[in-house]
Amino acid sequence: MDQPPLDNQTDFIAHPQLLLDKDGEKLVAMVKATWVLPPGGDDLELAAEEHQRGLRAAAIPWGLPGESSTLFPADFCVRKPGTDVVLVARGYAPQSQPVEQFDVSVRVGPVSKVLRVFGLRVWEAAGAGLSSPRPISELDLRYEHAWGGAEFNDDGQGVEEARNPMGCGVVLDPDSLTHQPAPQIEDPFNLISSVSSEPAPAGVGAIQRHWQPRRGYCGSYDEKWLDERAPLLPSDEDDRVNQVATPDLIATTPLRGGEAVALAGTMPGGGGVSFSLPQVAVEIEFQVKDRAPEVFRPHLDTVIIDQLFGVGGAQPTVELVWRAAIVAPRRMKDGEVIVREIRPT
Repeated sequence: MDQPPLDNQTDFIAHPQLLLDKDGEKLVAMVKATWVLPPGGDDLELAAEEHQRGLRAAAIPWGLPGESSTLFPADFCVRKPGTDVVLVARGYAPQSQPVEQFDVSVRVGPVSKVLRVFGLRVWEAAGAGLSSPRPISELDLRYEHAWGGAEFNDDGQGVEEARNPMGCGVVLDPDSLTHQPAPQIEDPFNLISSVSSEPAPAGVGAIQRHWQPRRGYCGSYDEKWLDERAPLLPSDEDDRVNQVATPDLIATTPLRGGEAVALAGTMPGGGGVSFSLPQVAVEIEFQVKDRAPEVFRPHLDTVIIDQLFGVGGAQPTVELVWRAAIVAPRRMKDGEVIVREIRPT
């Protein structure tokens, strides 16, 4: 696909892309900056050029596509009204010594989440209760280990936890749960006592577009849409469909940079780490032939904290993403995108 010329005056990754919106095609400019926390450091440093991460056109799953939860979400979308905070991490017991349970927490500015990690437990008496947990020292923080699931029979009848179809505990026949693994990641303020507890799934990762609550923001794909709007998006689509974070980790008032970050239980040995988001922003300018220039200073809309796959191992690698959009020019060669870095004075 043709793209307009890009004048990227930053050390970040920038990418212009045509994307479909409710009222037609938009030219979206997305900018990602990757930062790393050096061992023993308190301040994030801009990652070297070779470690700046690109913008993802599609989500990356933990395992097989369609059969596992999201590891890294896609970056491509037209807009997000708030700021997503996503944690890609493993939980560790104190001193990495096996215990029956331990807590993990993340706080970024005004948003926070606490998880309780349990050792392996099994359901007892058709889900009426749980066995005692076996000792555990670490666990990947992914939705497969949380309350949820989906099961359907040959007639298409079934049950689903729409907020986490990849989880465990939701089945057609509770009798089938006996001696089967129970959720290992829970909300410590709403613990599971039996299969009838039905808590909200607990997690800190990205949720998929067809999961609730994102599914509820997709709009109406009905006969009226087919007759009057297709292939445009539904007129009642809500921009919150693009928010990928678990609801507790969405800052509805967007983050600005400089917010304090505190992670606990996500470092080997069960320790934590604290730092602040960089105080940096971007300016995106669109120039299109026969139009007045349009200049945006978009809000920070995505913060991904990766403690599994960064250059420093469990030392956090942090992705920050900004975006802006305009009505697409008829010809890409008639447009230009200019990206500048804005630092506080």
